[in-house]
Amino acid sequence: MSVAHELRVENLLGALCVAVTDELRVTTADAAVVQLADHPGITIMEVGRRTGLTHSAAVRMVAQLEAHGLVRRGRTDKDRRAVALTLTPAGHEKAADVLAARSKVLATVLAPLLPDDRRHLERLLATVLETLPRSADHATVVCRLCELSACPQPECPVELSYLQHLKP
Repeated sequence: MSVAHELRVENLLGALCVAVTDELRVTTADAAVVQLADHPGITIMEVGRRTGLTHSAAVRMVAQLEAHGLVRRGRTDKDRRAVALTLTPAGHEKAADVLAARSKVLATVLAPLLPDDRRHLERLLATVLETLPRSADHATVVCRLCELSACPQPECPVELSYLQHLKP
């Protein structure tokens, strides 16, 4: 492959990433709500880690989510000082709305592809994604908006790659 062709592939991928990101218009709070739907009872610290926020920024974001009636605070069984978060019914509805909007955007982006092209793209994306996670923290950030039922943990290339790196 020529250098010019390699640069073109990189440029096309970059343009696609920007276009999809612009269409998604997902906020960090949206990602937090999706994470809480998938992992009820996680702590503020964990929500911050999974969304790339500092602890103080995560505390402020959770306070806003709570003020909007999306999140409830509680205590964890393990550490009485830690705050466990759960979604309210409105929070679950918000998480479902975020994932539905994400799915609609991605379905539109992929609409021109034939079924065989989609299967080929799936293999290519899995190959690229399995090289991405640098750590457990990074793996959870990469997958923070994933539809877990569509890519369960035993099949997730990001998760499998990370778990393989843990083996001695």
